Amino acid sequence: MSGKLYSALAIFLCAMFFLLAMGLTLLSAEAYRNTAAAASENDTRRTALSFLVNQVRRNDAQNSVSLASFGDGDALILSETVDGSLYKTVLYCFDGQLRELYAAADSGLGPADGLAILPLKTLTISVSDGLLITFTVTDENGTASSASVSPHCWSEGVAAS
Repeated sequence: MSGKLYSALAIFLCAMFFLLAMGLTLLSAEAYRNTAAAASENDTRRTALSFLVNQVRRNDAQNSVSLASFGDGDALILSETVDGSLYKTVLYCFDGQLRELYAAADSGLGPADGLAILPLKTLTISVSDGLLITFTVTDENGTASSASVSPHCWSEGVAAS
């Protein structure tokens, strides 16, 4: 009788181990799903802000960085002269997308002509003390994030376009 009892106890312990291991696996999978979803949601906002800040840093030269309205919202304007002609890169939000438009300054292109970069609900650009640009982006879920940059070329204050 004791041999059958030991066998039953061993089977019971193995079954309990299996059930606990499966429960732990299912809980871990749910935690991973939640973490991955949060990271994906944050990724769009972080990428958009990083892109905007790095574009300002990359074009940080006198009379190269300015702000304006474009379409129905705020826009970052990056100017450069190539072979004697003025070109502008306009970064703005239109039709649910962060967009980039690179063209000659007098091209007459509109907001719909830009290249879609990331899905983004809104882009708001503000200036503090004439020296600090603050970008606020809102993703498709309505969550907002901000980042600021101070261009060296604005040592005399904000450039207007």
